[in-house]
Amino acid sequence: MAETKALDGQIVNIIQRHEIAEQSELQEMLKEIGHDIPQATLSRKLKKLNIAKVAGVYKIVDYNMPNLPVILNVQISDFGLIILHTQPGDANSLAYYFDQKYVSYNPKKPKESGILGTIAGDDTILLVVKSKADISRVMFVLQENFPYLVLPKI
Repeated sequence: MAETKALDGQIVNIIQRHEIAEQSELQEMLKEIGHDIPQATLSRKLKKLNIAKVAGVYKIVDYNMPNLPVILNVQISDFGLIILHTQPGDANSLAYYFDQKYVSYNPKKPKESGILGTIAGDDTILLVVKSKADISRVMFVLQENFPYLVLPKI
């Protein structure tokens, strides 16, 4: 049992740290650290761990959040704006989630997320951040809600 958890942890670690486009790449990396597993077993483990191919690379897509859309990419502008890219049609529901959970509509009871509001298109969300100083707080919120994301350096 402990060996299975260790292998699962190694798989998650590799997926979070590397861009893996093929299961054979992941198999090779696991073999290098002492886990020689067949492709069929690896495929079942990926499904169990909620790891799937997103935009051509394997990502954790359902890490304790089965109802939230997947964020494909995060960008930060020089002006402190944060852009989230989703699948077509997913931006609106994800922006609504951020608005409900992290945006305060009562100035006397502000939420400490650093997010003032969102603007959503079809597959893109603009997170309006209170100040550049709040970007690291917003990055923490993103990582906490979407642990599979590889966030840009601030």
